[in-house]
Amino acid sequence: MTSPVDLPEMLHYMAPFVAFQDLLACARVSRQWHRFFTPYIWYSIVVPEEWSNDAAFPPLSVLEKNAHFIRSLTLKASKGLSSFFRHCTGLKTLVVFGEHVAKPHPDLWDELTDLIRHNASIEWIIFGFSLSNAPSTAFLKALPEACPNLRRYESSQGRYDDPEQVEALMQAITRLSQVSSRYEYFVNVPTVKRWTFPHLCELTLKDARGLGTQTQVDLVCQCPNIRLLKWTVCRETFFPVQEFCARIPAACPRLCQLQMDGCGLPDPDDIGRILDSLARLEQLMLCGSSITRRTFRSLGRHFQTLQLLDVVDCFYVKSWMVQQILENCENLTKLTSSVLLMRDIVAGKDWAAVGLKYLQVNMVPTKSFAVSIEEQWMTFEQLSRLTQLQHLATGPRSWTPREGLLYRMECGVDQLRTLTKLKVLIMGKSWQRMSKEDLAWMTGHLENLTKVEGIFHPDWDQHLKLSDGFRECGIEVQVIERPDLLYSGDLMDDGEDDFAEYEAEEEDEEDEDYEEEEGEEGDDQDEDHYADPQQQQQYQQHYSQVDELAEDNDVPGDIVTGAGVHAGTMGTEANADPGPRAVDAEHTPRVLQ
Repeated sequence: MTSPVDLPEMLHYMAPFVAFQDLLACARVSRQWHRFFTPYIWYSIVVPEEWSNDAAFPPLSVLEKNAHFIRSLTLKASKGLSSFFRHCTGLKTLVVFGEHVAKPHPDLWDELTDLIRHNASIEWIIFGFSLSNAPSTAFLKALPEACPNLRRYESSQGRYDDPEQVEALMQAITRLSQVSSRYEYFVNVPTVKRWTFPHLCELTLKDARGLGTQTQVDLVCQCPNIRLLKWTVCRETFFPVQEFCARIPAACPRLCQLQMDGCGLPDPDDIGRILDSLARLEQLMLCGSSITRRTFRSLGRHFQTLQLLDVVDCFYVKSWMVQQILENCENLTKLTSSVLLMRDIVAGKDWAAVGLKYLQVNMVPTKSFAVSIEEQWMTFEQLSRLTQLQHLATGPRSWTPREGLLYRMECGVDQLRTLTKLKVLIMGKSWQRMSKEDLAWMTGHLENLTKVEGIFHPDWDQHLKLSDGFRECGIEVQVIERPDLLYSGDLMDDGEDDFAEYEAEEEDEEDEDYEEEEGEEGDDQDEDHYADPQQQQQYQQHYSQVDELAEDNDVPGDIVTGAGVHAGTMGTEANADPGPRAVDAEHTPRVLQ
């Protein structure tokens, strides 16, 4: 009698969830399992730089024998692999980066052109250069015909200095739906108004040097069906706010997802003007920008349609703003922001964003070392309304002696029994005061919890015991080093002075915002505003503040490296490594090294 696990339907269901080493073991169980699991073992290959001298990497003969199983191929080297390329006939994803493209051997682009001609099924191509070269003109010209299923093209740090090369690139893009260009250099670019990109729905332009802002506006306007725009201009350039507002909403009526940072936006109200120009907004991701009262009013126009909002690294985001977002954005599924004071939760209305799946906000009590049970209890009460939550982060991202939301029974943590879908819980980088009873409740009632992170108790030995308790229940605990704050003199500070200073600073900022609004209400900025030398100096000062934030958050998806797939954050680019970036974790291929 055939075992149920031998049924093809069962094997097809299990295989995608099996780790690579376990796949190897499964392939040795029987001939049937060997035939079934071999394609999964070879689904994705990463060719290391010194592949011929790497004992852990398969020899060329084995590569050629199994090449037809490969669906995702990542090349950190290519020399000596031309015969292997000819056996690859079923690729869906091609990733090329490393020293061999920075300093290519003479036949590289001829070999890659031949490779794509044998793989009409390719859907996604990723290149990573080092500002020294880019795909050859012959390769780009071959793309449309050789890869009719190609929908996604990503390139970083390429240098396009041949007009014919740029012409071939633009022609290839006309058939694509997703295009990403990051830190690239263009020379002698002809007008882009000659092309139309009717299929393009996602466009990323980051630090496109050699492309003037007017040319970039023209490019975006030639994408009538674009929905997602990720756009950052070079630091020396002003963002074309007026051109954006005047042209892009009319030319791109479906644009509803926007990602930007503060580069080139010297006026803190510029983001508000951009938001006012858009008819509908579903996703907004900002980094290093200012959220003034005027900008927040403009954001309020989109509360009913907003589904994703990321302002965690923006300036002047007030607690009351976060509370109003939670009260009014009924369709919100993801929110990342900075601070939400528990006093605003207590004084506010019930949260309407009950469909949230991802929430990252530092929830701060009014008094640091005199915890208000009422504040804690009502905060947990509001969290209990978010029954769809899968990822919850409620603490600070940097170490602080200030207590935050305490996951204790006496504070109301048992109200979270409604969060049956919660998988990840991040308590932040401040200490908890959990007990064994709190641990028992969490592991017994949060059945889908797979990962926790935090300092569970000020006593480090107690923290380690609680960590072991989570692990015994099959829950991953993020390993952290013992922070100095746990045994420094900072713990002797009652925290009251710090909070009073925080409140005074917040009130001063609100007064400044109000004064700015009174002086500028209803005034539009003319072009001379951006040409003013004093305004240019303000811009340089502003950018010096946001530059670090923009660089640190330039990783919007997963980074495919030789070691495997590593989770990233907002944006997609590692500055030190010109390697490829895969922005969709769900579709990032399994990596075999």
